[in-house]
Amino acid sequence: MKKIKKIYILILLFFMFILNMNISFAQNTIMLSSDKTKVEAGEEINVSIELKDVRVASLTLEIYWDTTRLEYISGPQNSNNLSNRVLYSWVSDNGENKDNILADGFKFKAIQDGTANIVVTGEFYNSNGEIVDINDNNLEIEIGNTNEQTMPLNETQGNVSSDNTNLSILRLNHEGISPYFDKNIKEYYFIANTSIDNLEVTAIPENSKSTVTVIGNNNLKLGENTIDIKVESEDKTKTSFYKIYVTRTDNIDLANANLETLAIREGTLTPEFSNNITEYQVEIPNSIENINILAIPQIENATVKILGNDKINVGDNKIQVIVTAENGTTIKKYYINVHRRSEEEETEHHIEEELQAKKLSSIMQEDNIEEKIENNNQVDETSNTNSILIIIGLAVIIAIVSYVVYKYKVKNKK
Repeated sequence: MKKIKKIYILILLFFMFILNMNISFAQNTIMLSSDKTKVEAGEEINVSIELKDVRVASLTLEIYWDTTRLEYISGPQNSNNLSNRVLYSWVSDNGENKDNILADGFKFKAIQDGTANIVVTGEFYNSNGEIVDINDNNLEIEIGNTNEQTMPLNETQGNVSSDNTNLSILRLNHEGISPYFDKNIKEYYFIANTSIDNLEVTAIPENSKSTVTVIGNNNLKLGENTIDIKVESEDKTKTSFYKIYVTRTDNIDLANANLETLAIREGTLTPEFSNNITEYQVEIPNSIENINILAIPQIENATVKILGNDKINVGDNKIQVIVTAENGTTIKKYYINVHRRSEEEETEHHIEEELQAKKLSSIMQEDNIEEKIENNNQVDETSNTNSILIIIGLAVIIAIVSYVVYKYKVKNKK
């Protein structure tokens, strides 16, 4: 009988241990929910973020989403939209730890069919200023008919091809990755101080059935490191690589390979220059074979090398601007995609310019005509007003004269 009791006690303790483990797991994960998990394009969803049974005194959340399928609309107070992510901050009003913290009211609009991901991560601190370890979380939103069975063989759920190897989200658990993420940009840069040994990489593919492998993000060495993110397509026919070049250093200034200025004399870069944007486009006339590039680094002792600008061919050209930091090893590459118009394109361009000039001239003439008509109407209205006033004045004068004559006649009769 005593042995049976001991067995019951052991079983009870075992289940309590398992239960405590589950509670512990729940405590260390950001909870994500939405009012809808399946929507049609054009519909809006509201997302809530909750920390259950975990006590913190302050937090900063970072929210990332698939910008090809979701558009961010608005958020609660203390949230700030930075185009490719949203920051949300919260601090306990009395500085004490609190639990069951809820941040809701993050509103998104579905813009394209498929499976969209919303990723939330952040930094959490208790009242003693110590970091509280809480895991990231991911929420999937189905947009449109993602279960369609009559798609072409080269497509999969959500109208994303089965050979798709693009990422929809790429981020690190620390600030500073450059440039801003774009699925078509494959090279990124990050400067880490010596306190960072490992980096958590969040890499979510456009096709949820693609396979993503991350290599090189742990046990970072001093100096240069490369993180490889391999994306293998669902049908196993294609593979893409995204790379994050990481410099781990105790002197971040010496590893600065940013440009302060980037411009060309022969055209205007699109988009407007920012040191956190590494891909640009420009179109130049057919008559230009060489372009002059102005590239000035942020740090005076950094060096700049320009490749591919000596002779610009008709069509598309890619120019590299390679910046080497003062430490001599950290590099950052900027790309200028130059399109030199062909003779036919040049002719079409001039025709288009002339058409635009004629349209502008026509619009200006129409504006002038409308202005003249309006002025004439105003003149006519003024003339009509003046005529009416003159008539009224004459009528008053006639009435006065008639009254005077009448009085005179009446007086004479008497």
